Amino acid sequence: MKLKPADLAAHLSRQLQPIYVVAGDEPLLVQESLDAIRAAARKRGFSEREILDVEKGFEWYQLTDACNSLSLFASQRIIEVRMNSGSPGTEGSSVLQQLAERPAQDVLIIVVCGALDTRQRNAAWFTAIESAGASVYAWPIGDQFEDWLAGRLRAAGLAPDPDALRLLAERTEGNALAAAQDVAKLALLFPGSTIGAEQVREAVADSARFDAFDLTERMLSGDGPGSLRSLTRLREEGVEVLELLGAVNWCLRQWAEAQALLAKEGDVQRAIDAARIARPRQGPYQKALRRTRLPQVYGWMRKAAVIDQLAKSTGGKEQAWEELLTLVLSATGAAPRFLSSRA
Repeated sequence: MKLKPADLAAHLSRQLQPIYVVAGDEPLLVQESLDAIRAAARKRGFSEREILDVEKGFEWYQLTDACNSLSLFASQRIIEVRMNSGSPGTEGSSVLQQLAERPAQDVLIIVVCGALDTRQRNAAWFTAIESAGASVYAWPIGDQFEDWLAGRLRAAGLAPDPDALRLLAERTEGNALAAAQDVAKLALLFPGSTIGAEQVREAVADSARFDAFDLTERMLSGDGPGSLRSLTRLREEGVEVLELLGAVNWCLRQWAEAQALLAKEGDVQRAIDAARIARPRQGPYQKALRRTRLPQVYGWMRKAAVIDQLAKSTGGKEQAWEELLTLVLSATGAAPRFLSSRA
């Protein structure tokens, strides 16, 4: 059975499958789908949860043992298998297929992954889970972002006018997590209200604040001085380097995907559409694709991985800020003399 996140509530009100795989390109929707399955399971008496992280060196017999063992505290258990790579390998694939075909009694298995490509979604373990249970895949919201946002606002008890919806969509620029946070803030400030653009500005769109999305837009557009001002202001406001790095990484991944599609499609707009880039961000991405090549973007992604390690190391935060600034300015196409004199 194949399900979309939007279909999950109706499905869970009727039944609970013995095994699920939850994956996708939208982390917020993946997490909310996972929360919904957990909640439905708790209502049906699954009171204990065990988590298995599939990392290097993981032994798949641990999952088999967990399914076969008896709990001292609960008769029904949830076992979550967190598989970030999306590839269980030969042994893992065999174990997952066996558990899908012969579900363990009083055990609910949830396999959790990130984004999966077509090959991974057609793998034997994935299709076995779909056949015996269900897959829930969170596709990018893309061109449906405004409709999705409007539904989110209505579910929170808010009635946005067209200007409010447009402003909120432009501010969050296709980022579902940022949009969900802003909707929650609006619901607290204006419960059960009709909201206009003024309420949105008051709550979440302070024009004096340079946010992470402003930074990535300037980076995509090739605005070196603006990127420098934006990053400097964010640092002064106390924003964490890892928070900004997350936004830059998200931007670079979309950039790389669109750049790869451009090589195949030969047309900037077709590449952007194929990459499902939200309308409010298409202009900056058009500029970025016309002035860069895929190896450059991959280089910035590798640099971002190094910065992530720096930021998490003892005493490395200061250097991480400097390296992030260099990365962002390099991605704007800033001239070497600008990079050397930016201080």
